[in-house]
Amino acid sequence: MAALTQLAGPGAARTCRHPIRRPQRVGPPSGPPAGPSATGGHGAPGSGAPGPSDVLLHAEIDNPLDLIAGHQLLAEAVPAVAATAAACACGHPMCGGGEPHRTAVARVFLMERHPVASAGLRSVLASVPGLAVVGSTGDPLRAVAAVRRVRPDVILLGRGATLGDDLAAVVALRGPDGAPDARVLLLRRAESTAEASRILLAGASGCFPLDLAEDRIIGAVQLAAAGGSVFLPAPPPARHHPTGTVGHAAEPQPQQVGLTAREREVLAKLALGLSNAEIGRELALAEATVKKHLTQAMRKIGQSDRLRAALYAHRHGLAG
Repeated sequence: MAALTQLAGPGAARTCRHPIRRPQRVGPPSGPPAGPSATGGHGAPGSGAPGPSDVLLHAEIDNPLDLIAGHQLLAEAVPAVAATAAACACGHPMCGGGEPHRTAVARVFLMERHPVASAGLRSVLASVPGLAVVGSTGDPLRAVAAVRRVRPDVILLGRGATLGDDLAAVVALRGPDGAPDARVLLLRRAESTAEASRILLAGASGCFPLDLAEDRIIGAVQLAAAGGSVFLPAPPPARHHPTGTVGHAAEPQPQQVGLTAREREVLAKLALGLSNAEIGRELALAEATVKKHLTQAMRKIGQSDRLRAALYAHRHGLAG
């Protein structure tokens, strides 16, 4: 792990307590650590362990299985550190003191055809620190030009006549003439894992209906802004078809490929949207052991990545 050190300016010690990543040295250090604490981080002086503000719950934002089961990222609150770094002027948003730092705000754009629904969403999101509604339109034909102009981080796309219409709008909104880096959430529910798969392949980050509680809507938007994906409520598993699903008739059946009981368990947990670490905790296995079982299972069932393996598990009833 990279060492946590303090920055010292010429002729004066810095009081910045934000952990700075440095390459590890080979051999003993050239001198004693500078400053009042050997850690230089937000932990207790001399303890060598990070404090609460350094410890963030790690979650696999890029785990494509989070997209299937409505798996949500959890974030621990980071305590204010202004009192411990009052004289810090490093400019990092984790450090207090010095000149005031601007808090990152996620920019949200509303593409909702119904004015009452649009006004309700704006009212809910306007009161949330860290979220700002930067524009809205009820005209799909004007939406692409609007998002190109305001460059939002998250686009909430109101329900169209069909799912196909919504997916075509996602492609246009995230195209080169729109906002390619924006995360799009559809304001509808996914009726099945097959629909969830179509939504992901179109480039959206998930969906939720407008009849959810306010705190769940806010959480979904924050999750998308953080780079995650969410389906609320979680889509029901695909029905088990013993003869295979249309378009997948040629893939091997689980009973034909020699899956072990442990490999079946790992695939079942994977299909629920769990990361390797979470599967390990559920099954009392080391994370490396989970990875080994998953790799072997994916090779046997002929699936090249986690998302395809999870969909396979749903198609063949392994998810329960």
